[in-house]
Amino acid sequence: MKKILVIAYYYPPCRGVASFRPQSWPSDFPKHGFSPTVITRHWNGNENVWTDYLKDLIIDEKITVGENSTTINLPFKRNKYLVFAEKKWVRKIYLDKFIYLLSALTGNFQLDVDGYNCFKEYVFKHLESNKYKLVIVTSPPLNIIKLAFKINKKYQIPFIVDFQDSWNNEMLIDNYNPGLKEKFYNFLKEFYLKKWLSPVLFTTTVTPAISNFVKKVSNKPCEIITNGFDKESYAINKTMPSDLFFNVSVMGTVHPMQDISIMLNGLILFLKDKDPQKVKLNFIGIDAVPEMASKVKNIIPHSFLYTSSRVSMEESVNLTLAANVLLFPSYKGYKGYYTAKIFEYLGARKNILMVPGNNDIVDELILKTQSGKIANSGYEFSEILNNWYKEWQSKGTLKFNGINENIEFYSRENQNQIFCELVNKMI
Repeated sequence: MKKILVIAYYYPPCRGVASFRPQSWPSDFPKHGFSPTVITRHWNGNENVWTDYLKDLIIDEKITVGENSTTINLPFKRNKYLVFAEKKWVRKIYLDKFIYLLSALTGNFQLDVDGYNCFKEYVFKHLESNKYKLVIVTSPPLNIIKLAFKINKKYQIPFIVDFQDSWNNEMLIDNYNPGLKEKFYNFLKEFYLKKWLSPVLFTTTVTPAISNFVKKVSNKPCEIITNGFDKESYAINKTMPSDLFFNVSVMGTVHPMQDISIMLNGLILFLKDKDPQKVKLNFIGIDAVPEMASKVKNIIPHSFLYTSSRVSMEESVNLTLAANVLLFPSYKGYKGYYTAKIFEYLGARKNILMVPGNNDIVDELILKTQSGKIANSGYEFSEILNNWYKEWQSKGTLKFNGINENIEFYSRENQNQIFCELVNKMI
């Protein structure tokens, strides 16, 4: 087994979507000859809204040893400069602006999720007595890439950076037009990224849109390894939809950049002649973004509606399998952009209704896998949903016409195999 070090700021029990990709590596990588040690921070698993993610969690380090992997959880303490900058008197005299500027000028980004200072001391001490063939860091946060660069500089260990997000997701939007301040901070991030990525072995991204930006700051190979679904989680879970009511669900956090207006209009049309005892609408995770939760609660009759904050992956799988139809509100203005949610939908092998279509890669994915339909108006949305509801009424279930071979390609196991093959080739 080749020993590799994985540094992942987000990792279970954290419920953030960035946790689940590295979570799959300790189980899948040993199948391909790699024994990973994962260094992460402590999480309590109850983080729901963003402010929950930013709190101190001072717990002694915990080392968990598995058959072919090890996980090390470290205490998290907020960046001392950020704590100072947030004091009322500091903000009152605008000294906080200077602190943020000085931090950025010196390559210290995202102070609120400071993985660099959280891990640096422990990692350097750990590497004095532990040898690794490779380091993999997964970003966000951006500062984790700085740590990989420093490790390489001191110990000459080759490293890979896995980008799950861009350093500014606003850049992914069509017609992005930043102001002078944002342009300046983008310049600083790209300046330092060019430096930090100069010795990288290669980079990976989860979606083509992000790879386009990575290629601007690195001339090394950049490979797309999509997110995926955990095949085993869906295979062993026997949850079935209830035969008492038609269950329609939106799974995962809904963000402001997602276009839910057509979907909500379509739902009102669909519900106008429905019995609340026969139709249930679930928005699982939407309460994590109060702005979006309010939009839904103000329009959808409460007798049909169930909402929640983020749930564990196990509960998410249960609720996904319990649905008859899975709704996917598309991302407005984004091109070449997959979300992790769409792959979980594929893993559940449930009929997907995407609204609206945007003639892009998610549309192509749904068509390639034959896993659902795409609606571009409220009327079209309600018609598709009504037809499925009538099928459910007459047969008690819905037929799923997905192409299994095409769906299986997007399992985490398969994507991790592709990743490991790339690593073996490069090292």
